[in-house]
Amino acid sequence: MATQDYKPGDIPLEEQDDRRLFCKYHYKGVLLLLIPILFAPMLIGTPVLVFRFMYLTICFYLIYILNLMARGAAAFIYMVFIPVAGIAASKPLSVSYYTDLIFFVYAAIFMGIMMDSSRLSERIAFFAISLVGGSIKFLQIFMTIAVLILSILVNPTISAAFWMKVSQAVIAEYDNAGVVKGDSEEKPYEVGSKPYPTRPVIGIFLTCCYTASFASSLSPVVNPNGVISDVFPGDFTVMEMITIMAGPSILGTIVMVFWMQVLFLGLLGGSVKRELAEFEGAKGGFKQASADRKQALGPWSIHSILALIIILVMFVLVATRKPRIFNGWDSLSDGTESGLSVPGIGVAILFFAIPANYLFCRYYVCRQPEKEGTANSLLGWKAVNNNTPWGDIFMLGAAFSCVFCANASGFNKFVVDNLPSDDNKELKMMNFLNGALLGTLMTTLSPATTVAKLTLPTMIKGGNSFSLPFATALHNQFLLPVSTPGNTIVAGWGNIRPFQFLMGGSVLALFMFITVAGFTALLKGTVL
Repeated sequence: MATQDYKPGDIPLEEQDDRRLFCKYHYKGVLLLLIPILFAPMLIGTPVLVFRFMYLTICFYLIYILNLMARGAAAFIYMVFIPVAGIAASKPLSVSYYTDLIFFVYAAIFMGIMMDSSRLSERIAFFAISLVGGSIKFLQIFMTIAVLILSILVNPTISAAFWMKVSQAVIAEYDNAGVVKGDSEEKPYEVGSKPYPTRPVIGIFLTCCYTASFASSLSPVVNPNGVISDVFPGDFTVMEMITIMAGPSILGTIVMVFWMQVLFLGLLGGSVKRELAEFEGAKGGFKQASADRKQALGPWSIHSILALIIILVMFVLVATRKPRIFNGWDSLSDGTESGLSVPGIGVAILFFAIPANYLFCRYYVCRQPEKEGTANSLLGWKAVNNNTPWGDIFMLGAAFSCVFCANASGFNKFVVDNLPSDDNKELKMMNFLNGALLGTLMTTLSPATTVAKLTLPTMIKGGNSFSLPFATALHNQFLLPVSTPGNTIVAGWGNIRPFQFLMGGSVLALFMFITVAGFTALLKGTVL
């Protein structure tokens, strides 16, 4: 569905023509005024800075979840009001928005855009189609396996971005062949914005990021497992963390596949199943149509080959940076840590530096040129500017800043100081439940790696009965687009709204809360 062109000054808009539609179109403006007023009594609480932080955080995330204003604008609420509230100065607050991890997210996004520019995503999509055919349910299972493997071996953020682009290419083929409808008929609230995806498409996209989250808890080579092991006192190793998380993560992946198929793919009937049934007739000619499209794509171009090679180089560099099970190349520089942004941005620079044209590369690749011309790079900035979900990335930066502000306001210390004493000799059940609940809440609002780095050192002072369930709960990252970088990338490219993450992740979050807490209590004496 083509987006409607809109220019400033094209008024009156449709929603302004009928005042009776006020509740449908203008409730957001009312809520923007009502939410800060409704929670204003929190400002009289003490400690003053803690309650100011909680007030701003509640208002900020409600505005985000209810989509009351553009995400790119809402993302800077902290930057304005945290200094005014006296919680933190502007300089360290601004730095907290731009962490090492957010630059790695940029690298993953640039990689995905290059996959589209080089048509690499289409070529891999045809491989996926050759395995799953025109079945969107089989596509979901394929994506689950593919994302799981790459996330465990390399990195969940990179994996979510890579397979998200492949899944978009597959959906585009399905849409062209009439097997699945890609865009819904729901009118976007913001005039001229891209259309919302249909429910089956949302199910495929959410599978990519949710599987990446499950995989991160099973891998010894990716965070937050490594960070939690570094911060936690004693000999709490990465493998001990995986021992606790293995059962919940494997069971959770199975539940996720089933829940996505029920909620979004019509497994148990409903409107989605009826809609998919309408497209069944198109599957008969899909195989031949797909073969024709693949043939029309032609042989692998130099652009696609170079893109794949550079991406594989990125995978190797990211996986071997600090794998925990052996010394990675990060250990070569004593005392200076090379974060994920180093291999990510380092390789991303090559996307813009290496020409994709045969005339430059003919001495290295023995193939006749398809078309002679200028030596364009593998990735151009115009494509990056048009296809980067800037608003969602800004929101991810705000989520990083939320963790910083919690620490700066004294919120973390306030929580620990109000816990019952713990001598670490026996399990304190109330502390245990509080730790599991708070860990789940904080990793919902912010990525787990950042929470582990900035918050866990304080939470450890609350004793093992509180800090261990807090640490293991950090893998419960399903409820918001900002819960993980992978969620952010999928939400941005897929135009998935926060309430759809809440709908898709609610069952998974509840299941993981119960199972992770249960396995943590069961194995606490073994790992500590």
